[in-house]
Amino acid sequence: HSSNSMHFRTDDAERMRIDSSGRLLVNHTTTVSQAGVAPTVQVHGTGSATSSISATRNSNDTGGPYLILSKSRGTSTGATTVVQDDDILGQIMFAGADGGDLAPVGASIQAIVDGTPGTNDMPGKLVFSTTADGAETATERMRIDSSGDVTVYTGDLTLNGDSTAFS
Repeated sequence: HSSNSMHFRTDDAERMRIDSSGRLLVNHTTTVSQAGVAPTVQVHGTGSATSSISATRNSNDTGGPYLILSKSRGTSTGATTVVQDDDILGQIMFAGADGGDLAPVGASIQAIVDGTPGTNDMPGKLVFSTTADGAETATERMRIDSSGDVTVYTGDLTLNGDSTAFS
């Protein structure tokens, strides 16, 4: 058909669509770029119930559900080529509408390789960034490195895990 997409309807209303690029669109019909990316899975809604994604694990043990973000240096689907120091393993970006698009990022959390990976050895750090009022990009505000050191940046004040004093 003309739109080259697959539509899923209930009660005579479109609820989900797979577009011509293979993107899964829930509660909307057109791909929307967010934080400079047009994600493969997009959920839009006007309330918490219609715009949320959940994962629930029902089991009589201590385990919970997983959200897994993975990175390989391979160039094909399923490749497991080893990553390198400073590769971003995954990133959560928080973007908001600025009246023109959903590109501006207000904050992000990155997991980054922090050393040389080896078999069953993946040194990592977490980097937390926020965007200041009037700025266009996020700035690193806190870091937890692979040795457990925590560095917090607050204006002119820096607290580093290697020291017991503010500098």
